[in-house]
Amino acid sequence: MVGPSPQVTIIVPVYNVADYLPETLESIAAQTAFDRCHVILVDDGSTDGSDTIAKQFAAEHPNVTVLQQENAGPGAARNRALDMAETPYVSFVDSDDILPPRATELLLKAIVQNKASMAIGDMDTFPKRTAFLWKKPFGKGDRLLESVVDAPDLVFDAGPCHKLYDLAQLRANGLRFREGVHFEDAFLALPMLLKAERIALVDEVVYQYRRRVSGTSIMDNLFIREQNYWDHLELCETLAALRPELDVFRREVLERFLVRSYQGFAMRAHTLFEDADLWKIFEKCTRIYQDIDPSFIARWTADTRHRLSYLAFKSYDFDLFARPWTKVQGIVACGGELYLDYPVTPALLPLTRVSAVSVRLEQARLSKAGDTLRLSGHVQVNGLPMHQPIRTPLGLRVRGSNLTVPATVERRGDLKSADPGREWSGFAAEVPVAQLRNGQHGLRLVFMTETGQASRQCLISAAFLRDAPVKLAGDTRILPGFVGRESATLLVQRSGGARAWRRTMLRKDLRHVASRRPFWKQRLLRLVTAPVMSRRDIWLVGERKDTAQDNSWHLFKYLRKAERRRNVYYVLAKDSPDRERLSGLGNVVAHDSFRHKFLMLHATKMINSYDIDSYMLPSRWERGQFLKHLNWRIGAARVFLQHGVTDKDVSGGLHRAKTGVDLFVAAAGKEAEYAAEYFDYGDGAQRLGFPRFDALVPERGNRRILLMPTWRSYLVSPSYNPSLPPRFPFETSRYAQFLRDLFGSEELRQTLQQHRYTLEFLPHYEMRKVSTSMVPADPCFAVVDQTQRSVQDALRQCDLFITDYSSTAFDVAYLGTPLIYAHFDAEEYFSIGGYRRGYFEHAEHGFGPVCQTAEETVRAIISYVRNGCAREDEYSRRVTDFFGVQDRDNCQRVAAAIAALPGPQR
Repeated sequence: MVGPSPQVTIIVPVYNVADYLPETLESIAAQTAFDRCHVILVDDGSTDGSDTIAKQFAAEHPNVTVLQQENAGPGAARNRALDMAETPYVSFVDSDDILPPRATELLLKAIVQNKASMAIGDMDTFPKRTAFLWKKPFGKGDRLLESVVDAPDLVFDAGPCHKLYDLAQLRANGLRFREGVHFEDAFLALPMLLKAERIALVDEVVYQYRRRVSGTSIMDNLFIREQNYWDHLELCETLAALRPELDVFRREVLERFLVRSYQGFAMRAHTLFEDADLWKIFEKCTRIYQDIDPSFIARWTADTRHRLSYLAFKSYDFDLFARPWTKVQGIVACGGELYLDYPVTPALLPLTRVSAVSVRLEQARLSKAGDTLRLSGHVQVNGLPMHQPIRTPLGLRVRGSNLTVPATVERRGDLKSADPGREWSGFAAEVPVAQLRNGQHGLRLVFMTETGQASRQCLISAAFLRDAPVKLAGDTRILPGFVGRESATLLVQRSGGARAWRRTMLRKDLRHVASRRPFWKQRLLRLVTAPVMSRRDIWLVGERKDTAQDNSWHLFKYLRKAERRRNVYYVLAKDSPDRERLSGLGNVVAHDSFRHKFLMLHATKMINSYDIDSYMLPSRWERGQFLKHLNWRIGAARVFLQHGVTDKDVSGGLHRAKTGVDLFVAAAGKEAEYAAEYFDYGDGAQRLGFPRFDALVPERGNRRILLMPTWRSYLVSPSYNPSLPPRFPFETSRYAQFLRDLFGSEELRQTLQQHRYTLEFLPHYEMRKVSTSMVPADPCFAVVDQTQRSVQDALRQCDLFITDYSSTAFDVAYLGTPLIYAHFDAEEYFSIGGYRRGYFEHAEHGFGPVCQTAEETVRAIISYVRNGCAREDEYSRRVTDFFGVQDRDNCQRVAAAIAALPGPQR
């Protein structure tokens, strides 16, 4: 039974929170005012045992009531308890959060003493804190607000938790939670906040909100779920209907919420909905926002791109809302400010002012003749969709040389992959070297609009810094660099030769050392040792910090045997199990050792099968500072050997504007052409063949079938960022289901047993922890132990190969081994995984049959097993057409191409 005269009803909706509910209930029971509370737990149809936990808690505490209902959502659960409440005050707790011990006591004291409509306390999130806009009023002590007008930022807190309400006033205003929608709590919390006459503010944390890492909450998928757009719009309509009941000051607070809270939905709606639904949203929003002043909207929206949809509502321009890139294609200048080129009345002008322009330089390359310097990068004009070329002419101004050259707009597939509105945000300008004057020059992008010119400073990017070693054009030396934090510059020296340039560099080194700027010790050590080391052509080779298995290892092995006099070193972790592979070769350098750091200072070539900065830099060398203060001084050429044939559009990570790579090693002609054109490598992408192909000698006949699918970034926490949680659980994925169906096929098992084959599973490095346990304990199946057999050995020794999208299929095809493509999750692999199709389609160009299900894959395996694992003539022809040359001279060609790269200009 409930104790005498409880004052507070604590309402807790419960649904499938067995992992968290005990901690929540324990915090409620620990309240110093617990004996003055009536706790109502509403189980909303839990299936994980949460209801049992709730009943046990009620059995232990007479002031706790448990209600049960079929699943109807948290709004319905709270409303049911709200109807039962008989205390003067009511509060709400989510069933995975925590109340500090004095939370209820503090809120109750504040609301009673101040005779307030509601009391609000501070809230923290855990395990990581969140900086909420609505928290601004806190930190100034307890106080009484006459209304929300005294602390208007509170309107951006739409939740009912960390608050205590006067139940009579809730009922008098007819306020309840909206049922069957997301954001159900805001339908009660915001109207009450707007109507409250007295609000007691408690300047202590009274609620701890748990931020789960599963990525399944409403807020984690806020702009992805279509229903969220409709539910939040319903909330805005409900709140907008309150305007007649509010005075002018409260109405202004309400309109802050209406503008700010829906801006993200309005901006993104055209990416999710078809015209029929867009019209409904457009009409509703036009009614909600038609009477709100444009200047007010401009003040409470984040930037121009968020204002564009409100401009559409105010102008009643549906096409601007649904297809903004068709209505806004340029900009105009006025008094140094930029505005979207869209016809408006003076009142609407604030909605067209461009809030920000970002110009980043990414590449600086000399032409073959050395007469022009090509500077390229990308520009973002906030609010200007760049689905097509901007109509406004552009120019690049080189300050200090009194020079402005035309800049051309370029398509950037790598930027489009992240945002379709950036497809045409690239630009490039050809700067005549002969017109550059001595000295340091700032760089600005000029917008030559119909109403005048405006310019913006060009800033550096990581790629620009990777491309920053000095450029030598005849007697002219050009050093890309920066001043201040990130303003891009060119340092030009037209005369004086190498000696004068060395003096210039010496002065820069000494100033850097004297000011103790980042990497000053390394700059000093390099300066002192340069006379001894400058004549040595030092090649640093590596893969991941702890591996020597891929193209880098094969190239290094070749160089140490065929070109012993070359100064080539392999960087590998001291405790790596792969060190045995390098025994007897010499020149193996322990990663993070002093020798590693010293050789980095004088390297002329940095060669890797993976990302150079991620795996070759010493662990304590912060990447950004290294690029700013040391990379350009070292001036090493960058060589990307790849770890697999590039057949997809991975320009988002491999475009030269990201990598700064000087030599992109391709295995086939079509691959080189694709990288040259779509990844902007030009002549830097060369068909040389992979070094590891030299060792691809088949050892078939072992009756082994190798299953080697690639990884799914959305199903695991990657090794390079283990704190990043999976977006989706592996156990319920199509990937896991495919493995279960394949390994569980009795027909497959019997066929393997009958023909004495073993199906070996070799999962991707990133998938190993979650997938190897799915292999049954049966002699017909096995997991490849990579400490005993390398990936390449496993490929060479298999009679049949099965993969999904792994580039190792090209290695197997090169070997002459038959293969099967298992596309068991094609739709989610390309949509959720973010991969984009490239020039190579498995069905049209591939080297084996394409299967869509585990059942089809089993049939294909059985067919190959029964015909002795012989590859069909059609697939053999495709292999020959793709690779063109299949020999054992790949290492030799790669080594020659690297040697031909120009070294640092001293």
